Amino acid sequence: MDLAHTRSGTGEPVLLLHGITHRRQGWDLVVPLLEGERELWALDMPDHGESPELPGDYAGDIAPLADAVEAFSRTHGLERPHVVGNSMGGLVALELAARGTVRSATALSPAGFWSAAERAYAKAVLGGAHALLSVIPSQRLERMLGVPLLRTAVVGLLLAHPSRIDPVQITGDLQGLSHPGASFATMLDHLDTWVPPARASVPTTIGWGSRDLLLPRWQSSRLRRALPDAAVYILPGCGHVPMGDDPALVADLILASTRPRP
Repeated sequence: MDLAHTRSGTGEPVLLLHGITHRRQGWDLVVPLLEGERELWALDMPDHGESPELPGDYAGDIAPLADAVEAFSRTHGLERPHVVGNSMGGLVALELAARGTVRSATALSPAGFWSAAERAYAKAVLGGAHALLSVIPSQRLERMLGVPLLRTAVVGLLLAHPSRIDPVQITGDLQGLSHPGASFATMLDHLDTWVPPARASVPTTIGWGSRDLLLPRWQSSRLRRALPDAAVYILPGCGHVPMGDDPALVADLILASTRPRP
């Protein structure tokens, strides 16, 4: 399976992975800050954006997503690239770090470090948002997002600063949540299989938004216990999708965590 992607920049190769129902354009505010020093590959994950669907027997777990990213790297001649992921993509990045098939892993608010109650909450938020957005036409949604108060109401659980992103961009980002791929329901029904790896065999960096309302920052304490060698940073003023809240801060973290190593 080849994945839809956008390539830009020069330097150490870095794969950029988005979260559930998101798309590769979620990195658009960060890419210009990195492409002078890194070769960037922003991917649409399987059954997201413009990428192909997952097989019909997909069981909702993370492993096939990591397999697809590994296959993409082989297809494009990327030998152990760095990988950066947000939310679901962050968990995929950690899975690749455990396999040792990447040079380094950076995870932004990665999924999987929740309690049972927090997992149920995340499922309810995503499922509820899908139910709401699926009945709102895209043109009407774009008009709603043009009103600051409504924009905050719609995306406030994902972004700490919704006003910093253009309504057209947010409307596009939300299309995957209003009309998700076939795997979305399966993923939600099997979030209990999203278990983080017990180790990381490559340098690993974590960034967690201080104002993340979907996967709250205290989940980072579980990550610290699970992956004691990971460098963990709290991203001040950022929500669950920090690439939109503070692109410069995220770019600085990525540059530091993907610095060329001997």
